[in-house]
Amino acid sequence: MVKAEAFFSSRHIPLAEMAKDDSFGRLLSQDKSFLLFEFTDQGYSYFKDYGGIAFVNVLKNQQESVLAYMQSEYQIYLTNYTEAIEIIEENGVNEIQFGKVSVDEINLDSIHIICINLTQSAALFYYQYLSDNLLENTRIHTNDLELKGKVSLKNKKLLKYIGSTLNLKNQIAENLYIFESPMLAYENEKLNHIDAFLNEDLEIKYRYNAIKEQLNIIQENLELFKDISLHQHSSNLE
Repeated sequence: MVKAEAFFSSRHIPLAEMAKDDSFGRLLSQDKSFLLFEFTDQGYSYFKDYGGIAFVNVLKNQQESVLAYMQSEYQIYLTNYTEAIEIIEENGVNEIQFGKVSVDEINLDSIHIICINLTQSAALFYYQYLSDNLLENTRIHTNDLELKGKVSLKNKKLLKYIGSTLNLKNQIAENLYIFESPMLAYENEKLNHIDAFLNEDLEIKYRYNAIKEQLNIIQENLELFKDISLHQHSSNLE
């Protein structure tokens, strides 16, 4: 049994530069969106362009060393959001238990599928945090509207809130493909099975849709505040 752990940085990862850097181990697989290194014997490091970082069977102190190096050399700073799962190798078995995934073979393809799901989950924790903060700020002004009958936000601050909401929606839309199954899963029935189970176990699509709906509600509220604010301004001018 080995452990896979994923982290998330709000900055994109410079894959082209890191592919040439032997500090991450021996490069085993890559394309335009990810890098997979053999970091130690049967230990792997995985990097996704949108900010996902994962380790499989890598000791904690070794992980910390890599993350510290990424911070100093590439200015990649981690958020506080992580995801982890234990991988069990059992012949002929592909299933998910709580906090565990059983695969018939731990190989590059199964590692890729597991890491991509874990990094998606870590990213969603971060996006949920940002969305919750925006919703809480919006709720404060909704309460003001209920109690005072007016929007206390000044026009510039209101526009900043609207900009923050749109920016977050754009960030998620930019990385929309991260919440889709990789082509690798479509081409292999066993990998597709693992991907589908992980996707369901980590509630990837459900959480993504919940954030999307939350941001739509926030935007609707802010657009309403903007209309009320403009009306108040027009009334004052009259």
